[in-house]
Amino acid sequence: MTRKGVATDQLARHLHAAIERVREDMEKVEFWADAMSSFSEPVPDYTPGDVTVWLPSEQATTISSTKREKPRKARGASKRR
Repeated sequence: MTRKGVATDQLARHLHAAIERVREDMEKVEFWADAMSSFSEPVPDYTPGDVTVWLPSEQATTISSTKREKPRKARGASKRR
């Protein structure tokens, strides 16, 4: 390949690499712009009495006390003879 061909090839590779970096940067810009627009919206009004927040231990205690069932057998389990 001639010097001109080598130089042209190198320039094309540099151009493609630069374009790829711009694409990656644009993805980041779009991500952060979307995040910023989400944070700029006001928090919806609510009254704390309308929302129930369960701690994991409270939820486990409540669920286990309301469901006192026998454990079920696995489906498709074969019977031994």
